[in-house]
Amino acid sequence: MSSRGRPSLDSVTRSKEDAKRVFVAEYRFLREANMTHDAIAQRLGLTVATLRTRILRYDCLILSQAEQRIADRLDGLIDAGEPFTLEQLHTLDDGIASMLVQIALKRGRIRSSQSRAQRPRRAPVYTPVGVES
Repeated sequence: MSSRGRPSLDSVTRSKEDAKRVFVAEYRFLREANMTHDAIAQRLGLTVATLRTRILRYDCLILSQAEQRIADRLDGLIDAGEPFTLEQLHTLDDGIASMLVQIALKRGRIRSSQSRAQRPRRAPVYTPVGVES
């Protein structure tokens, strides 16, 4: 603690790292037990949106075999170098395709055709980085 009774920056950083480590360990354990993201969110007392936010923040997504096929499809679309939409990735998206696209955006592998202001109006087109439209 600092001289004014507030936690020091080091202790706050350690607390955040501990929280991350605990979350990732719990998430891994539950995914290895074949729990869905909906079930994990419920088990941890989180909304599915909060669970997804943490998975994206900590970059710890673990995929089932079916979800891995969606990830492989995304990799194929990116490698092809042509613009694509979320519907081309997976027609019955339960959120995994969307999360995989968000990870690809975060990692700079693709870019979206629209700004945040345009999102409610039309589906975005994603373009692999380094490919001209």
